[in-house]
Amino acid sequence: MADEPDNLVLVVLRDIRAKQDEHSVHFEQIESRLTDVEKQLDDYKKIVRYSLGQSAETQLRQAQQESKIDELFEKLEKLLSDKSPA
Repeated sequence: MADEPDNLVLVVLRDIRAKQDEHSVHFEQIESRLTDVEKQLDDYKKIVRYSLGQSAETQLRQAQQESKIDELFEKLEKLLSDKSPA
C-alpha cells in the first residue's frame, strides 16, 4: 500500500491548496500596499484642501488691503486737494 500512487484527486487538491496559499500571501501584500496608497491619497487631499484654503485666505486679505489702500489714497488726495491754492 505504501508504494501505491497517490490518488489523482488528492494530488490536484494539494496543488490547488498550495496555489491558494501563494495567492493569500500575494493578496496580503497587495492589501498592505493599497492601504499605504489610500493613506497617501488622504494626506494629499489634506494638503490640497489646506493649500486651497490658504490661497483663498490670501486672496481675501489682499483684496482687503487693496481696498484699504484705495481708501487711504482717496483721503490723501482729498487732503492734498483741500490744501492746494485755488
